[in-house]
Amino acid sequence: MARRSIVLAVVVLLPSIGLPGASPGQIPDTFKNLNVLPKDTPKAELVSVMRGFSSALGVRCNHCHVGENAATLEGFDFASDDKEPKRIARVMMSMVQEINQEEIPKAGIKDPASVRCVTCHRGVTKPRTVDEVLRATVEKDGVPAAQKRYRELREQYHGSGSYDFRPGPVNMVAEWLAFEKKDYDGAIALLGLNVEFHPTAGSTHNLLGRIHEAKGDPAAAIASWKKALELDPKDNRSRQLLEKAEGKK
Repeated sequence: MARRSIVLAVVVLLPSIGLPGASPGQIPDTFKNLNVLPKDTPKAELVSVMRGFSSALGVRCNHCHVGENAATLEGFDFASDDKEPKRIARVMMSMVQEINQEEIPKAGIKDPASVRCVTCHRGVTKPRTVDEVLRATVEKDGVPAAQKRYRELREQYHGSGSYDFRPGPVNMVAEWLAFEKKDYDGAIALLGLNVEFHPTAGSTHNLLGRIHEAKGDPAAAIASWKKALELDPKDNRSRQLLEKAEGKK
């Protein structure tokens, strides 16, 4: 059972065989092509594992398995390896089995948490962070597209735990835009998302001040640092920057 219990906690790209509403009669009673899961895995246990994978990735059976009607599973060829996500899944399963069985024990962590599908995926097929999504969108389509994409993600996933909608990820991308790409206006525009959705986040106004300063707008920088201190009077970094800027007047 040790190997089987580890498999129940893998991070994979494999969906459910038996989703809620699916017809149990369409799931085979015997399995022909189990390579990572033990070949004697009982049907009920396999269905439970697949349901966990499906929920963690937000997908249905036909994401990995050959077949179209995920509601009834009629005509599904579960043994087929024709779809790439299924082949990827096996690699991920083996990797996570190694992490849970070998690497975590090496660390000597007391009462360690097992790595599972949801550890990374959290309900999305590709487990990318907000800052990764925004940065890629900026690179491909520009800041307005990134703002739009953020709003779409927030509308769909806010409250689900799939993405981190706290101020930090947007701040990270804005800092990259300003100080690596020298796109000060783009960074300021992107930070407008945090000003809108997190109006009490002093860290955003601290960063806005630094970007305005780098852009050559000391008045806007001073206003931003004053706002940061209004929101968080213990923000010593903003206080230092403000005092230095006001001393140059």
